[in-house]
Amino acid sequence: QPRFPPFLRQRCQSMLAAQWMHRLPLIQAKSPANLASELILGILEQYPDTDDLTVVDFCSGGGGPTPVIEHAVNSSRATREQRPIPFLLSDISPHLDAWIDLSSRSENLSFIPQPVDATAPPPSVISVTATRGSKIFRLFSLSFHHFGDELAAKVLRSSLETSDGFAIIELQDRRVWSLGLMLIDMPLLMLVTLLWFWRDPMHLLFTYTIPILPCIMPWDGLVSCLRTREFHELVQLLEKSATDSAKDELHIRRTGNQSCEVIIGEVQWEIFGGRKMHTWPVGYMNWFVGRRIQR
Repeated sequence: QPRFPPFLRQRCQSMLAAQWMHRLPLIQAKSPANLASELILGILEQYPDTDDLTVVDFCSGGGGPTPVIEHAVNSSRATREQRPIPFLLSDISPHLDAWIDLSSRSENLSFIPQPVDATAPPPSVISVTATRGSKIFRLFSLSFHHFGDELAAKVLRSSLETSDGFAIIELQDRRVWSLGLMLIDMPLLMLVTLLWFWRDPMHLLFTYTIPILPCIMPWDGLVSCLRTREFHELVQLLEKSATDSAKDELHIRRTGNQSCEVIIGEVQWEIFGGRKMHTWPVGYMNWFVGRRIQR
């Protein structure tokens, strides 16, 4: 929100990034970021040629799972003597302090310092105009639910027209158990903040002395649950974008409960969704993935 103090926004983003990166003992077999890494690695391996591919993370916040995904993808490629894939962080409100630190740890992770609007991406992150002729794969980690239907349809349409693939990853849904999981977020934050942010006095202040963050985060989680879409609702957004004014017609053919084919102009896409448990017993990672197929 524009009126939300930047220092609080950045600490909310840092906590979300930490929740991606850390594994909670007993209730998580691996961190959510590692689960997302396995998903993205599997998707990228389906591309016949990845040497000119660039992954652009939209709405990156504090970095989310992207550093872990980048490391997993490029470590796997290194073992097969393949060229590394560049990863870019971007956001409408760039969290530069966090990004500078993260990018200093990997030569294949960098960022766009200027604000990037996911509904109107700049030429540098569009496949046909990207620098060095790169093909763009767009990543939305725990962010797509922030868009209302009109903007979400616009983001999907833009991805189909100007990228070579995309992945939308959410860690929540509208099921009652997912909502219930958010209710334990407050005591959980009180437990982990001292372990994860002991070097940040401001984070500690607004957690334990003035407990703003433990109130904001569960509320944000509940709202995120209610705004997260199911696969059929995302297909409806694609159908909505087909009725909007655009240069190419869009045709959709359902191929299963969690899959469909999309033809836009002369280009064919395969789109599918899925879910996998990240936190026992009720926390699930949900995804919606699109891959452009040359016709």
